[in-house]
Amino acid sequence: MRALDARDRLGRIAALFTFVSQLGAGGEETVELRDGVDVLFRVAGPEAAPAVLLAALLKAAGERAQLDYARDLVFVRVEVDPTDAARLPPHAALIVARRRARLYLPLWARHARSPLGFLPQPTREGLARRRFVA
Repeated sequence: MRALDARDRLGRIAALFTFVSQLGAGGEETVELRDGVDVLFRVAGPEAAPAVLLAALLKAAGERAQLDYARDLVFVRVEVDPTDAARLPPHAALIVARRRARLYLPLWARHARSPLGFLPQPTREGLARRRFVA
């Protein structure tokens, strides 16, 4: 994390997202880590544990992140600046808070190859009913 420039927020977010995605890639089958992550997987469950871990790491790195739930899916949303949003991949579906005009990047770290900012279509549709999804 120290190698990433403090100004490169997306690099820091992507590095933590990739780490957690790889760590929790196999779900319950790979929870033989014996370093506390196995306890987290048992307590939070295989669906929520990657999101809980990612939110904790992002907060420890100084990011404004929180857990969110939509259509039985647990993910992390992290606040990004408009300048950061311009650097995101085209598939990233930003969440726009209506009241405060803030942008959030959804992070679903359930699979090893989950793309940054991607949520399944039914989840995006559910979020669109609650708030605007760009």
